[in-house]
Parts: sequence; structure tokens; C-alpha cells
Amino acid sequence: MTALIRPTLLAGAALLLAFGAWQHLGPDSADAYESRDLVLDGSEPQTMDQFLTAVTGDVDKYWTDVFADAGLPEPRVGYSWIPAGQSVASACDDGTAMGDSAAAYCPGDDTIYISQKFASDIYSGALDQALPGSSQGYGGTIGDFAVAYIVAHEYGHQIQDELGLFGRGLPTVQLELQADCYAGAWAKSADQENRLEDGDLQEALGAALAVGDFDAGNPGHHGTPEQREQAWYGGFESGDPASCGSYLG
Repeated sequence: MTALIRPTLLAGAALLLAFGAWQHLGPDSADAYESRDLVLDGSEPQTMDQFLTAVTGDVDKYWTDVFADAGLPEPRVGYSWIPAGQSVASACDDGTAMGDSAAAYCPGDDTIYISQKFASDIYSGALDQALPGSSQGYGGTIGDFAVAYIVAHEYGHQIQDELGLFGRGLPTVQLELQADCYAGAWAKSADQENRLEDGDLQEALGAALAVGDFDAGNPGHHGTPEQREQAWYGGFESGDPASCGSYLG
């Protein structure tokens, strides 16, 4: 499919940016998927491919509404749900294609890449011993809202791209915590609309703890488990994406 073209935004635009149209670039998954809690559009997705698309659409609507309220033009993004056992090239792969462990936003081609296997393993909890936080006893990943947290986090990186933050040389940890905060702000909107069920918040907070790491001396450090949990919950508690600017120092 042809990639979506997004309008150029003025540098210095407010933090209230939003997503516009979205596009599915990958083939359907053959793996069955049973949604545990979150019902996004009145129907339950039957495959991980469908669930990732439904969550992306939900997050997209949230940011589109925020964007419209700010009177800004509508940006666009592409996405690719990589089938298990397959890989795809991206503008950010540095010679290594995105495969079964992919969960990333690539500013080079303005695309969110998530492996269906990775998402399924998050959903089932199979990745817990492989994640830096949960392998040390912090949190855990299981359930549909743990997957939704991952999607909303990567979507947050596209917001940062629209803001021009990637070109400012900010520390990775600041960008990662802000993206967690953005994910929490989206979740608050779903909660206010009574679309969350018992256990959803715990799933998101558990996932935030599970993906935290302890390598603070590494330039690629994403934040400790506690920092990531606090960032997500900070966005959820405020419900205001503008508050997430506090993570940029």
C-alpha cells in the first residue's frame, strides 16, 4: 500500500498534538485471539492482528480529538503488524529487519511496527522472564490491556516525532517516560468513557513495571520499573497530555 503522507507541523506547536488517519500495512494473522477485557467498538477482536488494529484506532481517535481541540492540522501514521516468524525492513533497521521481537516506532518511515508474536507473548505472560523488570520481580505482563499499553506507548513516540523532539538530542529515558505518560493519558479517556473493566489498570501498571530496566548508565536506558509505572500513572491521573512535558526536564 502507499504510505500515508502527513502534513508538516510548525515547530513549537503545543504539546496537544494528535493522530489522524491510520493504515494497516501487514497481512491478517491466522492466530486466534480471545479478548479478555477491553471492548473497543462493541465487538471483540478475534485475532491479534485485529486487536492491534482496534487499539490503534482507539488511540488514534483520542489524539485526533485532542488535535482538533488545539486547532491543528491532522497528522497521519502508518503501521505494520508483523506475522509470527516473519520480518520486514524499515527505515530504522540498520541492516537488521524487524522480526518477532519488534515493538517500535520508526520516525524514518513514520510507521509503528509490532510483532504479532511479541504482542501475543505479552498477552499470555510468556515474556515475563525475558523482560528486564519482571525478570527481577517487578510487575508482569498479561492480558489485553498490557498489549494496549505497548501500542499506546509506541503511538506516543509518533506524537514526539510530530513535535520535533527527536531532533533535540534529548536523553532516551526522557522520551520513553513521556511516551508512557501519553499512554496513561489515553487510558484515562477510555476510563472516563466507562470502557475499562476490573483489572485493566493493573495490567497496564504491571506491564510498565515489567519493561523497566536498571541500566541507568546506558544511553538507551528506558527508565527503571518504578519510573515507568509512575510516568504511566501520572498521565492517567492527570488525563492531560500537556502535563507529560514535565518528563523532558
